[in-house]
Amino acid sequence: AGTASAISSGSGGDDAWGLFGADDAAAPKPDAPQNAPPPRASSHPFFASARFAWSSDAPFDRDAMTRELLDAVQDLARRCERQGRMERLRDALETCGSSDGGASQVIAAAVDALQSTDDEASLLNECILTARGIKCLEAMARSPLEGIEAAVLLSEHATHTAAPDDDGRDAGSGARRHAWVGAMYAAAQAAALGAADDGAEARAAEYPPGLRPWALMPRPSKYMGNEVFVMTNREVDPCAEVPRKKAEECGAAAFYNEHLRTAAPVVIEGIGARDEWVAVRSFCDLGWLREQFGDACVPVEVGRRTADGASGTSRWMLLREFIDDFLSTADDSLDTPARRRGGAAAAVGYVSQHSLLHQCDGLQDHFSVPEQCMGRLAAANAWLGTFGTTTHLHTDEADNMLCQIGGHKLVRLWPPEVGDACFHVESRGGHGAYNKFSPVDADKPDLEKFPEFAKAHGKCLVAVLGPDDSLFIPKGWWHHVRALTPSFSLNFWF
Repeated sequence: AGTASAISSGSGGDDAWGLFGADDAAAPKPDAPQNAPPPRASSHPFFASARFAWSSDAPFDRDAMTRELLDAVQDLARRCERQGRMERLRDALETCGSSDGGASQVIAAAVDALQSTDDEASLLNECILTARGIKCLEAMARSPLEGIEAAVLLSEHATHTAAPDDDGRDAGSGARRHAWVGAMYAAAQAAALGAADDGAEARAAEYPPGLRPWALMPRPSKYMGNEVFVMTNREVDPCAEVPRKKAEECGAAAFYNEHLRTAAPVVIEGIGARDEWVAVRSFCDLGWLREQFGDACVPVEVGRRTADGASGTSRWMLLREFIDDFLSTADDSLDTPARRRGGAAAAVGYVSQHSLLHQCDGLQDHFSVPEQCMGRLAAANAWLGTFGTTTHLHTDEADNMLCQIGGHKLVRLWPPEVGDACFHVESRGGHGAYNKFSPVDADKPDLEKFPEFAKAHGKCLVAVLGPDDSLFIPKGWWHHVRALTPSFSLNFWF
């Protein structure tokens, strides 16, 4: 899919055989029925190759693991020495185990080196992984919640650098060599679960009798009101709607020719229904989600975040605690425990861009990777939250398929040719080389403070996503996402 030429659907229509030329088209086709649903995500190389990073039956020995990681640090320092460059990284490695913040210095030096070269990516990622392991051990010693946060970052790095064809059978494979990552994550998760269980009785006493999770979505109009009309009012911004197509008419070949190759957004309706995703039912049953996967520890953004990232807080909690606090009531009102305690502002909660699909790998059997991802996958995330959650203006340096499972979201997009100046671009958290962020509030732009944004007026595309709608957001497009109801989404970067 890296070429600029169009793909012929061939005589077989939009199936995979039309994508790869005459040699593949002439090959024997599988014995599976032609109308069989695609394999579940659990069998996709991206998910299968990362399983080692999120689970382990091996015992966790903190002292032995500390010694193992410190020995690895010294070996990595010698390898950097032999390269004859990377002096900053080598120096950081040599002090990693003996100074406060040494592991953070290793990560910073390795990330900077990755920006300038791909030649030593394997070595540099090994340095980052080892340093994250040391940071995780330090965090686990401080508190269970700090430990699980560091463990998730560790497992995510191992996931994103795993070789897709690594099944762990080779003794020298990355999955076998890095099995300690899964053991560390499992230990951190167990500690976080134990700490949460210690306070479970006191929390339960605060909940009203009959508290039960919502289904996604009871009477969406109850949450949406006039918000869709107001936010898409043509007098406010004369935006056009993103084109819509049925999944049956936008298979891989048609999608590549008409959208991926030309970087043209589209809403594809019914991918889940066509490909028999159980997720369109099961993920919307928050009672089931709580019962089956409620022990997972997740990061929650609490409160409405402003576009400049200044407000709102974050904390880690069990998934079942999040559902109980933010997505459950004892009646037909919106009076969740979080709202009772802190009012409307405290009632907004969001598990955003999180690796829940890896943490709870049983979820992978409920959906498939969309064929529009062309077989490749860089990351997959879950987004679960209340109405009123917002992802402010930013770009991604990867093509993105945003799949709405339950609830409704409003997405607005601007093409790259509008120009970065309109968005008053800034970098945050050292990731400016990958993504761009804007301090402009797209809902209520302050044109006195950000006058250039006025030039983006009338150049916006808008899509209201409902259950089983999937939006293709091309690489580099500015976008802003707001939940109009409680919502569950998946996204796939490819």
